[in-house]
Amino acid sequence: MKKQILPDISIRLIVFVVFFMSATMGHSQKSLLTLEDIYVNNTYSPKRFGPVKWYNKGQGYTSLEQSSDKQGKDIILYQTKSGDRKVLVSSSMLIPHGSTDPLKISNYQLTEDGNYLMIFTNTRKVWRHHTRGDYWVLNIPNGKLSQLGRDLPASSLMFAKFSPDSRQVAYVSEKNIYVEDIVTGNVEQITNDGGGDIINGTTDWAYEEEFSLRDAFRWSRDSKKIAFWQINTEGVGIFTMISTLDSVYPETIP
Repeated sequence: MKKQILPDISIRLIVFVVFFMSATMGHSQKSLLTLEDIYVNNTYSPKRFGPVKWYNKGQGYTSLEQSSDKQGKDIILYQTKSGDRKVLVSSSMLIPHGSTDPLKISNYQLTEDGNYLMIFTNTRKVWRHHTRGDYWVLNIPNGKLSQLGRDLPASSLMFAKFSPDSRQVAYVSEKNIYVEDIVTGNVEQITNDGGGDIINGTTDWAYEEEFSLRDAFRWSRDSKKIAFWQINTEGVGIFTMISTLDSVYPETIP
């Protein structure tokens, strides 16, 4: 009996050890932390909610959610009281003519009547924040998608906002203010002296850094006027800085 029991115990022990080692190795491989998972695959990024916008004077609210085809983001409308959910704007409605991919939404705005949607995309940094980019307007009832400021440099528009009557959009580009008619596409340049020392409708680094002030213009309630900040930086000196990042040897800027 002893001779039969010992081999049986040995076999069971070997099987247990092999199984334990396999499970341990598999677990260690799955839990291996890689740079790709952190920075490329976003494996450990938390799920985000929003940006959220109130809709129809608080009767509902909208948020961004992954589309069913995983190709873009849908704008979802939730009813505040009931929680009922519906797709207000699908990602397929945000595909520009000649493209196969929907616009990537960094932020969005809806008009008070809910007929127009404005998308902020293709953004670039100005100082600390992504405040410069391209803006597109979607006519929700008829599905027409149009880019604002088509004749201006790419990713140069800042702080675009609908007029209170939902007929125009004002924005800043290269230190000047423009107003564009949503229906006709007609663009009117409001200021012409921007550039160099003069800044219209936005601010310089000091205001952003010390006062968190970047967006520096507002529509009047009747949609007939725009109030804006104008900054003259003529008296601000130019200071030389040293860059050690762009080449092997340090360089002075400017």
